[in-house]
Amino acid sequence: MKYILLTILFINSTFALSLDTNTTNITDTNTSTVIDYHSHIKNYFTKHKAIGANIQKGLLRTYYKKWKYEPIWFEEDGKLNPISNELIRFAKNDKVISDKSKKFYNLKRIDELVNKYQNESLTIKETLQLDFLLTNLYDNFINNMSKGSINWKEFKEYLEELHEEDDIVANWEKYRAKINKYKLLKNTLESDDINISINSANYSYPNANKLYAKLLEYEEVQKNGGYVKVPTVRKSLRVGMKSKVVPILKKRLIQSNDYIVEDTNSTIVSDSNKTIKTPSNIYTKKLSNAVKNFQRNHGLYVDGICGKDTIRHLNISVQSKIAQIKVNLERMRWMKRDLGDEYLIVNIPDFNLKYYNNNKEVLKLSVIVGTKKHPTPIFSHKLSTVVLNPYWRVPERIAQREIVPKLLKNPNYLDNKDMNIHPDWNIKSETIAPTDINWTQFAQNEEQKEKKIYPELPYRFIQIPGDKNPLGKMKFLFRNKYMVYIHDTNTKHFFKRRKRAFSHGCIRLHNPHKLLATIEEKEKALDPKKDKEILEGVEQTEFSLNKKIPIHIIYLTAWVDDNNNIQFRDDIYGYDKVQRKILY
Repeated sequence: MKYILLTILFINSTFALSLDTNTTNITDTNTSTVIDYHSHIKNYFTKHKAIGANIQKGLLRTYYKKWKYEPIWFEEDGKLNPISNELIRFAKNDKVISDKSKKFYNLKRIDELVNKYQNESLTIKETLQLDFLLTNLYDNFINNMSKGSINWKEFKEYLEELHEEDDIVANWEKYRAKINKYKLLKNTLESDDINISINSANYSYPNANKLYAKLLEYEEVQKNGGYVKVPTVRKSLRVGMKSKVVPILKKRLIQSNDYIVEDTNSTIVSDSNKTIKTPSNIYTKKLSNAVKNFQRNHGLYVDGICGKDTIRHLNISVQSKIAQIKVNLERMRWMKRDLGDEYLIVNIPDFNLKYYNNNKEVLKLSVIVGTKKHPTPIFSHKLSTVVLNPYWRVPERIAQREIVPKLLKNPNYLDNKDMNIHPDWNIKSETIAPTDINWTQFAQNEEQKEKKIYPELPYRFIQIPGDKNPLGKMKFLFRNKYMVYIHDTNTKHFFKRRKRAFSHGCIRLHNPHKLLATIEEKEKALDPKKDKEILEGVEQTEFSLNKKIPIHIIYLTAWVDDNNNIQFRDDIYGYDKVQRKILY
């Protein structure tokens, strides 16, 4: 049983705990005694005594029961464990956790008690309260790091409103670090290292800590007055052009480290070997390259031409970028901590799929994602099946909203589309002629239109493999409740677009053969030669992978790439704005 040696001083009929931080023991010239803190702490939790200071008593009961009702943060010599100062510092300085969540930290009261501990003395009640507060702080702080600090219920309500008001079905699955907070705290205290808890609970997404470091850099830019504003131009700036906007543009690109100043007295040597200064209003090749850097880091067309779209992105305030970085760091706390040794990442706002092996990118492919009306869901799963020459089983939602209205206008709509109507999802079941069905019975009445309800269909639409099939020649399945997957497409022209949100939620690949080849390298179930023969035909063939590949569909509009460049992307689904409002 742990006892803390202390002096009892009678001051206004209350016990006072006199703590000398410069000695290992607590002394008094009159009398010394030992207080049984075990009994005091146990009384709080077994006799329903009030703890005070907005502390979650039920939450703490488990901690102190595991600690056998002994102080957690005070050592046997009466000193406050130095780890407590580290905990307070980390909790205060975390710039991602919202102030709404930090209010449960009780930092003001903790500071008061720590200050009194360092300079005066604490009563027994204050000593216990500080110990309770620090445990409460630890639990809340680790919780916020392990699962984020957003009010998730409020965000889910927003998604439900989207469905009810705009008929948009949006889904986002949130994960948390799998940790045992009690064992983690015990290891932290025994090792005198707060980083044991921080690193176990915090985000583990690649380069997340580098993004946090970038956040601090952007805050410095904000302190120094923010970005200069670049005036709009009538004509896009190209190499060789003169413009009064050039010096301002250069200054702005220097601020974001896109334009590197090597020599402030930049010169050009003429044919006659005379040295002359470069005119400050010339749009040079170097400036064009700096614009390319900026465009590359913002997902824009990389052509080095400074037009209206580039200037619009240049004029996004540093305050907005800080908020954008914060919300993305928060999102990294919603992700799975173990991405896998070999895994796929699809970042929706980036319109790219990346294949990683031992945290090294081995493949990058352009993708098409869902429209704002049909957003691609955000979740993690495991790719388990490859299908060559796939049938397309049209989701009922698409059939109700898009195919049936066209059949109501034209019963022959399906002619020459290689699409059949079946009573079920079995491709071998009997087909039904569209002209044999009275489609008017599936038309919406006025009440259904108002409530955005569609009549249920007793039929299933299935498109056979071929050139008209929107799934193309192959699909990659990770069977999930959202009915989305990765597949080829017969609409390749969309890949010429910078923003590629055109699907009903599935992920379309620009070059699926490269993904297939990458999987074939390590997957025994696939044979490149045999696969090629199958793809030359039209018969559907399905392969189950022996080693399932983790796939993470994420939504990041700010991150740091492998070259240490911060990347920003447009908020195509409007999630940044909503989540920032809920958080901050």
